[in-house]
Amino acid sequence: MQAHPQRQRGAAALIVVLLLFFIVSMVAAYTSRNLIFEQRTGANQYRSTQAMEAAQAGLEWAKAMLNTGRIDAFCQPSTTVTDTTFRERYLLVDANGNFTARGTTGALPTSIATQLTPTCVFNGTDWDCDCPSNAAPTLAPPAGTALAPAFRVRIGVGSGAFVPGTVRIEAVGCTRLNDDCLAFSAPGALNEGRAMVTELVALVGGLPSPPLAALTAGAAVNLAGATLQLSNAHAASGGATIQARSTVAVGSSVLSSLPGTPGDLSVIANDVSLPDGSTSTGADGMFAGVFNLWPATHKQQPAAMVLGSAAAGCGAGGCNAAAVRDALALNPGRVLWIEGDLTVDSAGDIGSAAAPAVLVVEGDLVFTTAATIHGLVYLRTGTWATSGAGTVRGAVVAEAGVAGNGSTSIIYDADVLRRLRLNNGSFVQVPGGWKDFCSTPTGLVVGGSLGC
Repeated sequence: MQAHPQRQRGAAALIVVLLLFFIVSMVAAYTSRNLIFEQRTGANQYRSTQAMEAAQAGLEWAKAMLNTGRIDAFCQPSTTVTDTTFRERYLLVDANGNFTARGTTGALPTSIATQLTPTCVFNGTDWDCDCPSNAAPTLAPPAGTALAPAFRVRIGVGSGAFVPGTVRIEAVGCTRLNDDCLAFSAPGALNEGRAMVTELVALVGGLPSPPLAALTAGAAVNLAGATLQLSNAHAASGGATIQARSTVAVGSSVLSSLPGTPGDLSVIANDVSLPDGSTSTGADGMFAGVFNLWPATHKQQPAAMVLGSAAAGCGAGGCNAAAVRDALALNPGRVLWIEGDLTVDSAGDIGSAAAPAVLVVEGDLVFTTAATIHGLVYLRTGTWATSGAGTVRGAVVAEAGVAGNGSTSIIYDADVLRRLRLNNGSFVQVPGGWKDFCSTPTGLVVGGSLGC
């Protein structure tokens, strides 16, 4: 018996439906696979970006810390003079101005494992940091399961030859506080994002161009009413006691130069190679000739500390000696700007032979007590009205003229000026330099590792 043709139509429709269902299932599976892949890729990119941002934050943080004053074990500003600065804690400088890293014993590190590595971790609100002076960092990871990015910094060590006076900063960033991830050597098996950035920085702005004379002036020097004691026994500088853009009248002042050299022959007057400090343009040029920076730039450099009228021991007229001593004690290696006069009104040294100071004074230097300043004093006043019987051991630069009735002693000290050139100023990126970086998206790595 032959089947009726209409009874076969359902079978064909069922085959078509099954085929379409199979195609739809394949499309859905492919779409789901793409969604999972995109989700993993997005999560990996998020971790990688977070690690890179943490590494960049570490690099910028390290540069800022190199230009700050004394810090405690948690990298916070300290008022304890026995605490060191960040640069003192992690760098050694030799007689030629070359920097090398400190290790856990305070000397050169014998290996990467003995290098001091300050570390910070984000706790959800702020950054917790550890700046060890003789050991490995001991930070604890924040509680909870949220991502807590961290960075670790290494200073002064790297591959290749270094330019004298430069420092290499390396920063590793990770999505969690994990010692394996934050290691500067190749990391182990991780499920964290990891990135490393490096940058070369140099110390600038302290005293790149030391003066040649005990007293340098951008205009006339008239000591007719003063009895200054000026001496320079440094042969390499020529023994110059006074160098001035205009005329020099010594009066009763005493000039002492190299053995066998009469005092009056140690004076360089009418030196047109010096800018004319009596004009605003010339004054800025005089400043730039000493510091290689324009005044506004120098005052705004990262390591400059400005003592204005609101500072303790300062007022509208300037600052006293105690305010300057306190600022220098807590901020060795930084340049000090004084808005107004500096009145040395109490006994005791300002700075020392081992830690001299760069003092930029916008007014006069006035001595009411016989005290000694170790370093360079740069005076921006229209005419320095000398007063009192103090001592400056290093050099004095008057941006314009010099007059007054003081009996100040200025002793040219080449060693003090050399220390200022090598140890004072701000760490900034080397001109023409760049940042090197690499990012490891380890969030997708299982059972393996990627070096960075």
